[in-house]
Amino acid sequence: MCVLCGELVSNFHWSDVKFKEDNALVVVGSLAKDRMKARLKRVKILNRILEFYGLKIKEWQGSKYILSNAKGYTIIVNDLGDLWQKAEELHKKPLDALDENLLNFLKSKSCG
Repeated sequence: MCVLCGELVSNFHWSDVKFKEDNALVVVGSLAKDRMKARLKRVKILNRILEFYGLKIKEWQGSKYILSNAKGYTIIVNDLGDLWQKAEELHKKPLDALDENLLNFLKSKSCG
């Protein structure tokens, strides 16, 4: 349980599950270091994409994310499934993952 918000941390998004293993069940506390490492890697990748929209995401308490914009507004994101809706709320415009400008931006970031 989170001591700040009182929320039980028992649900995991599908992206937190390891599919390579026969037993894909994630148990709270098991492999916490590996799970956190994977979450931080996801945050790094997401920030490359969200930078195009002037947004930034941070990992929070091992169970949620904090999404913010350049004006300082922040919103709690439950999981990656919740991210894009919340990102559109902060950005005030629809986000298009196939936007040519976004793809060119990402291509220029990976080359430089």
